Amino acid sequence: MSVARLTLSSLFAILLTHGASAMDAVGYESLTKDTVKELVAGSFPDVAKSLSRLEKAMTLGIEACEEYAKANPADAVLIAHAVKATPGMKAMKPDELEAQWGDEGVAGDAIGRPLKDMDQFSMTRNYIDLIVHPARAYDYIVSWKASGDKQELEQAKGELIEVLEHLKKIKAKS
Repeated sequence: MSVARLTLSSLFAILLTHGASAMDAVGYESLTKDTVKELVAGSFPDVAKSLSRLEKAMTLGIEACEEYAKANPADAVLIAHAVKATPGMKAMKPDELEAQWGDEGVAGDAIGRPLKDMDQFSMTRNYIDLIVHPARAYDYIVSWKASGDKQELEQAKGELIEVLEHLKKIKAKS
């Protein structure tokens, strides 16, 4: 086997091992910032479109989590647990979601990975929060739509501003 062929084979092996696609950080950030702009303005030209953007952010968060889990097997069970819980997150009230997946949440307890033992900006937390924060923002916007309470929009904005901090930490490590 030639050296060039061996090098090419090695390159393909590295790509397969580490994932040929990287997280779509630019797309994630764009979706999030577009929604923050609406929240700051307090105006939603199309609430369904805004919620759809948050769903897309959650999907990108899931993809990023799955990539992270492949490269970090010690965290794979917790990441899989978060990914599996994602569909139910949109149905929760924001306080319920916080009780499960927040800094003091109990979602990891049953699998031996208490969330309260993790630093808020640990890499694992950063990735999980790519799902959790858009889900909470989604829940707050749905709640605002039903109640008209502008405080719900402030809460949603806070969730998205915080997830941008998590994304910044991820990008700094990449």
